[in-house]
Amino acid sequence: MESTKSSKAVSFLSILIVILLVVIASLSYVYYQQKKEAKETETMLLAEKDSLSNNLLNLMNDYKDLETDNDSLNRKLQMEQERAQKLYSELQNLKRVSYAKIKEYQKELGTLRAIMKNMVREIDSLNTLNQQLIAENIKVKEEAATAKKTVKELEQRTEELNTQVAKGSVVKARNVTAVALNRRGSETSRASRTAKIKTCFTLNENAIAKPGSRYVYMRVVGPDDFVIAKSETDLFDFEGDKIVFSANREVDYQNKDVDMCIFFDSSGELVEGTYKITLYMDGYMIGYTELVLK
Repeated sequence: MESTKSSKAVSFLSILIVILLVVIASLSYVYYQQKKEAKETETMLLAEKDSLSNNLLNLMNDYKDLETDNDSLNRKLQMEQERAQKLYSELQNLKRVSYAKIKEYQKELGTLRAIMKNMVREIDSLNTLNQQLIAENIKVKEEAATAKKTVKELEQRTEELNTQVAKGSVVKARNVTAVALNRRGSETSRASRTAKIKTCFTLNENAIAKPGSRYVYMRVVGPDDFVIAKSETDLFDFEGDKIVFSANREVDYQNKDVDMCIFFDSSGELVEGTYKITLYMDGYMIGYTELVLK
């Protein structure tokens, strides 16, 4: 009977040992599995951390590549760059990586990306607007240059037309003749007997000429090429200069033919030769003739 009790005690102890061994093996397996899963989780979290770091670096480089002349956008770009740099530094200094932290940084990264996309659209919009403004500015400048050129051409044409009109409005003299008269008023060809030079002509009809009273000036140039004048103060305007005249006469011109004569009284004895006689009115030379005295 004691032998039977002893045998039962050994059997129970053996069963207990087996149970303990099974429990220990199970716990060892569970511990191993947990440790393995923890290692895998840590590896995965570190991989996520590295991925986030690379994404942040790429994002910061993308921010650096963005360019704009808009001061407000530049300030915003700088602020977002600093925000990305701060997030990157925090991620690098993170000692314990967890799912919660990874999710937090992923959310921050998504926000930064969304902001960047909006800024890219704003910059593209501004660049497009700037290009349009530049194109419009070029077009305006070209149109202004064309308009300026057109105005200049019109001014030139107007000036040419005014010149043509001015030339067309000049009253010319025709049938200009000159004779020498002695003291009795008879014609002579002798220089020594000449007391006066009589120059007669017809002022032409001109519908566009300015009507009214004005002077006709006569210049007598002797054979020595000197103007014969009564006084050196007898001057009139011609081509921007003051020149001396030999005689003049006022005429009331009303756009019709006017027959008239001008007399030059010689105060001294004239010499033999050819005398050149020119007529002027309104600042233009209007007629010419010659007189030969023996």
